[in-house]
Amino acid sequence: MTWYDIYLNEIKLKKNAKNYIEDKVKHKQIFIKMLKKYGDMGNGKLIEAGCGTGIISSYMASFGYSVVGVDIDENILELSSNLAQEYFGKKGKISFIKKSIFNLKYKYKEFDVCFSNGVLEHFEDSDIINSLKQQLYISKYVIVGIPTQFFNQDEALYGDERFLPLKHWRKLIKKSGGKIIEEHSFHYMSLFEKIMAFNKVGRPKPFRLFVIES
Repeated sequence: MTWYDIYLNEIKLKKNAKNYIEDKVKHKQIFIKMLKKYGDMGNGKLIEAGCGTGIISSYMASFGYSVVGVDIDENILELSSNLAQEYFGKKGKISFIKKSIFNLKYKYKEFDVCFSNGVLEHFEDSDIINSLKQQLYISKYVIVGIPTQFFNQDEALYGDERFLPLKHWRKLIKKSGGKIIEEHSFHYMSLFEKIMAFNKVGRPKPFRLFVIES
């Protein structure tokens, strides 16, 4: 199964694209708050490294940010462009470009923020460090969201996710030349789902967000 298939299935599970978008925005509020805080409050330039459906990129563009979303999958880029056009119209400036997160050839500090969510955990340590170095070069701040050890391996969405300890992520960020200036945890579950996950009490919340500068 490809990422494109996974995204289409997620949209189907939410009944329609509108519900899917609203759910993504609802559970990414801390992410959105950090993007606004470090993205020059609507006047900045943002780039999403591994944009997937591009919902957060499109949402931020609707506030006036200039946003670039990059991904290597042409089908996903077409999907993200269609969702942006249909649900966010021409609010803000946004473009989706076919580009690898390991080949981010942009000018030094060209962007205010480079961000990603649910991307880096799919790669080995050396690749993560390489990508973070490039992100820190092209932007003033890097904001990264990763899944934590809240998840069991059989809950992996794609299958190659690495649910690493938070201390390991901090070590990788340090090796990339980055300095963590903020950390936050966030959930994606309803209250009922949280109650049903009683066997995971004591584990970190599902997702961790790092705000990094060089």
